[in-house]
Amino acid sequence: MSRNNHSRVLAIGLDAAEPALVRHLIERDEMPALKSLLGAGRWIRLHSPAYLGSGAVWPTFATGTEPSVHGVYGEWCWEPETMDVNRYDGRGVSPFWKPLSENGATVGVLDPPLMRSTGLSNGFEIIEWGAHDQVHDRMLAGPGRIADLLARQTEPHPFAVNRHDNASSDHPEELERLSLSCQRGISLRGSLAARLLIDTEPDFALIVFPEIHHAAHYLWTRELLQPQSDQDDNGLKPSLKELFREVDRQIGALIQTAGSEYTVMIFSLHGMRPSEGVPIFLQSLLCETGFARTAPWQTQSWSNRARSIMAAAKRQVPTPIKNLYYKMMPQSATKYLARPTMLPALDWEHTRAFSLPSDQHGWVRINLKGRERAGIVRPENYEDTRREVEVFLHGLTAEDGRPLVERTVATARDVESAMCSTLSDLVVHWADAAFVAKSKFTQSRVNVELDGQQLSGQRAVEGICILGRKDPSDHVELAVSE
Repeated sequence: MSRNNHSRVLAIGLDAAEPALVRHLIERDEMPALKSLLGAGRWIRLHSPAYLGSGAVWPTFATGTEPSVHGVYGEWCWEPETMDVNRYDGRGVSPFWKPLSENGATVGVLDPPLMRSTGLSNGFEIIEWGAHDQVHDRMLAGPGRIADLLARQTEPHPFAVNRHDNASSDHPEELERLSLSCQRGISLRGSLAARLLIDTEPDFALIVFPEIHHAAHYLWTRELLQPQSDQDDNGLKPSLKELFREVDRQIGALIQTAGSEYTVMIFSLHGMRPSEGVPIFLQSLLCETGFARTAPWQTQSWSNRARSIMAAAKRQVPTPIKNLYYKMMPQSATKYLARPTMLPALDWEHTRAFSLPSDQHGWVRINLKGRERAGIVRPENYEDTRREVEVFLHGLTAEDGRPLVERTVATARDVESAMCSTLSDLVVHWADAAFVAKSKFTQSRVNVELDGQQLSGQRAVEGICILGRKDPSDHVELAVSE
């Protein structure tokens, strides 16, 4: 990291802050700190790899490499050697702040999503203190004096006590507890970050507010972005807009604490939009049309039979029981128990294309020979198979004639690049008709099935960066050596 005029960098991440809502609040003078920063700087639109999968966004930011290089696209990642999925654990993703620290810069990071601890020897590194996305499933802090500082803190982040996952719009009291937890977390995070800036004086600091992400999944409403609307999130207090205003207050305090030495940038790598749920019928369609085949019961191993029974039982459990289960069980335990049900038991000898578990888009992987351990599609047939799947998907319509697929994205330009890819081969962006629960498809017995219907907000593609400088002549350059 090189600095002219002794300038330092303070990067503040507003995880999943919708650009249109931020702009709306700035124009209404409800985010004065960001408005002031924007007055002395500029608004930059960011186009992140959220179109591939939300899990690709932060690893891309942290490594400076494309998803095709770092290979991360979601929480559950495909392993062609085992023909199964495993939960993403952050291994193999080395963030740019590690070589910054190794090259002598003082670095501080607070809750960067989906990142493992790198063991910074100076500055501060706090991982999963109050995170929305986790890989360790426990808080890690260093160096030693930073861990001691947190140990002396009397109040933990509310997420460490109760994240209030699976809060439902049918239970306003649950949403209110979630919102209050996020508000308190934002306030505690601002205070902690200010203390860390004062104590360590980092050359580069990354402070992330994940509370916005967590709250928006449950508190998003369609009225939020209406130009003249004063609708404040179904009457909940604190509302989602109030949480944004609290973040702005904390940002103002952090900018004041940092002082003129720091160039400040506020960014969100992707936004938010209304959600109706997550379509989970893609594998059934691929099986019905012959692209894939489930393994007959008599040919399945005992472990595959057990996972088939678990998956069937999970689908039949009533939603209130599921919600109680997620509230009572530790998050790490629910994810461990979820793994066996992520994929059905497939007959790989008769499967050319299959669906990977997703939290938003549809993902299709070609069972490519030489890449998958049990691959059957020859490399010379890869592109034809992929096109065949695309044609099938774009031909899907609901009973009223509306298309189910808005677009498909091929992640590899050719079979040569696909051979070394761990990404899905096709990303399916669903059209509105795919979110009408229990509706039927034309010429298909498969019904529309949706998961995650308790979530009112889902990730959107576009992000923002507000880059502010106290002095326009300041020049700050971040250079990461190999």
